[in-house]
Amino acid sequence: MVRNILIVFCVILFASCSKDTESKLFGKWQLQKIETGGDVENVDTVYFNFEHSLFMYQVYLPAIDSFRHQYGYNTLEGEKTLLLELENNPGPISKFLPYTDWNSSKQTYTIDKLESKQLILSREGKTYSFRKF
Repeated sequence: MVRNILIVFCVILFASCSKDTESKLFGKWQLQKIETGGDVENVDTVYFNFEHSLFMYQVYLPAIDSFRHQYGYNTLEGEKTLLLELENNPGPISKFLPYTDWNSSKQTYTIDKLESKQLILSREGKTYSFRKF
């Protein structure tokens, strides 16, 4: 009996550990700064939203007091690689990309740090620091 309980406990522990990155990533993250070669740009109008495999990129436009957003998918490859892909939803990606620093609908980020309240991603020489919103 004790052996069976121990086996069940180990299986649950293993399963919960394997999804740790996904569970920490879940939610809304506000971009706070972008670092490029020592230069720091403060940002507070960009949000990445994660819900299981779904992804939403939001940009707040203060001039018109409105948000633009695009839906897509996120995929984790191991613990450190995050693939993001935008779909033509709600409109064409080509109309959304000018509000971002993306050059295509797919981007690959390295997860440098992921904690309950802090996310740091890097891509193409840039470091993106987020806070849980």
